[in-house]
Amino acid sequence: MAFQSEEIFARLNEALDAFEPQERQDLVKQVNGIFEFQIKKDSSANAEVKVWHAEVKNQGIIKPGPAPGNPDITLYLTDEDMVALAVGDLSGARAFITDKIGLKGPMMMAMKLDVIFRSLGMGPPKGAEGDLGYDGFESSFLILQISEYLHVLTEEERKAEVAKVKGVFLFNVKNVKGETAVWMMDMKNGVGQMKKGKIDGLKPDITLEMKDKDFVDLFMGKTNGQKAFMTGKIKVKGAIMLALKLDTMMKDTQEKIGFFKSKL
Repeated sequence: MAFQSEEIFARLNEALDAFEPQERQDLVKQVNGIFEFQIKKDSSANAEVKVWHAEVKNQGIIKPGPAPGNPDITLYLTDEDMVALAVGDLSGARAFITDKIGLKGPMMMAMKLDVIFRSLGMGPPKGAEGDLGYDGFESSFLILQISEYLHVLTEEERKAEVAKVKGVFLFNVKNVKGETAVWMMDMKNGVGQMKKGKIDGLKPDITLEMKDKDFVDLFMGKTNGQKAFMTGKIKVKGAIMLALKLDTMMKDTQEKIGFFKSKL
């Protein structure tokens, strides 16, 4: 029996071939990575494996077989889950959190899988989760990951997270073009939520201003929140002690789901 994902890759190729040269260049610029897909027929130990690759770093092509040279990231998943990702029944962020995808390489690159699918008319529709993103901001991918993390927790677990943090955060993030992205995270009421822009009727207990790269480094654990504040990489207004709670919450998240780390 053929792999269902073969049809998915064929459809992705057709969509990519229909791109105008500038559209293809824009996709390559946004993704800037080479993906290799190791697709298992099913979850059994000796299941047949087929390999595809997507070179979205220079030309923008999708072909069967291993990636040329060393891929930026290798994804390991079943045929069924590959189809679910492509048709929008499963988002990349949720798949990573629930271990439906194994990966070798940086999580930030893996998060761009949804970008490829959406740009080619596939993947999850842009609903509440997709609306968290801003074009030109790496932070958008980690914000989506955090939102997905909250959604896979039970209601009691989410309430426990809120009880530990007890704060409303406003993030003002600037990219290299000088554009600003705004997100608000409510970890003070109910079961918590993340929103693009401000949440109606809520005032932030703390506002954090930083560059896009520094925001990514903070959530990946490359930058200590306290050190970033002391060196001016993060500007804080409001209840400064909440900044320390944010740093602790991010460390807890990293430990629980292997945030932005290879899972293989």
